[in-house]
Amino acid sequence: MRELEKNWQARISLKEICRYMGMKEREADDSIRAEVEKQLARLLDTVRVRSYYQIFPLCFGENDLILGPVRIQSRDLRRNLSGCDRAALFGVTLGLEVDRLIYRLGRTALGEAAITDACAAAAVEAVCDELCEKLREEARRQSREIRPRFSPGFGDFTLAYQPCLLQALNLSGRIGVCLTDGGMMTPTKSVTAVVGLAQPDFGMFRVK
Repeated sequence: MRELEKNWQARISLKEICRYMGMKEREADDSIRAEVEKQLARLLDTVRVRSYYQIFPLCFGENDLILGPVRIQSRDLRRNLSGCDRAALFGVTLGLEVDRLIYRLGRTALGEAAITDACAAAAVEAVCDELCEKLREEARRQSREIRPRFSPGFGDFTLAYQPCLLQALNLSGRIGVCLTDGGMMTPTKSVTAVVGLAQPDFGMFRVK
């Protein structure tokens, strides 16, 4: 999805980077801000964004829901998707080179590695936000609205569903995202999520 590359970088904010660094934006002095700018610039030269999404029909069973080929038992996700009859499943990644950059810095410059890791965390969130904006535009063409994205690990939507989601989208083949034997995604700066598409009557869940 090359079109994502045009806008997502503008969504990265110092506030979000500072949050991932465990501090507030107002606590960042000039030296910290300069270092963040330096590490962010290097990160953006390294990032290779890849993304993929697919919209599936959504059915609600008595105790579960069926999203395309995936059957999920999660009260929290079910609540998020209430009123939807279809939902998008997506995956995004910043690429393996980001992992390699952070690893190299971790061996020689721990401070730079920590800042770069925070920049990467903010960056992958920005990519997700940009993709959700694309989904919002597609939903509007269908006279629909989108729900907040919901990822494995939120509430009772456990990480145990991660393999099913990756397989449903063939993320290994399409964008190079796989799972380790321990169940972690690689590249590590990758995200999967579900986004419900609802009729306008359910606008109380509208994403701001």
